[in-house]
Amino acid sequence: MTDYSEAEIKSARRQVRQMRHFYRHLMTYGVIIVFLHIINLMTSSYYWAIWPTLGWGIAIALHAAKNMDFLPFLNAEWEERKVQEILAKKKGQV
Repeated sequence: MTDYSEAEIKSARRQVRQMRHFYRHLMTYGVIIVFLHIINLMTSSYYWAIWPTLGWGIAIALHAAKNMDFLPFLNAEWEERKVQEILAKKKGQV
């Protein structure tokens, strides 16, 4: 069995929590959007439910992109690398 450092375990747990949060967000989106469409179809001739579907859908897509590391500049590792890079540049200028 491989021994993992405390930092690796903490990072893995954080990633699992983020994934769980995303899946909850996705399930909430699915349930609410279905109800909005049903209400819309039963009460109005104007199809307004498309707007919250699109708006919230964009938020879900961004959440997925962040969670799956499709946008690397949104994760903590990228941020830490940039901090180190800036500090190294400043150290070189002095």
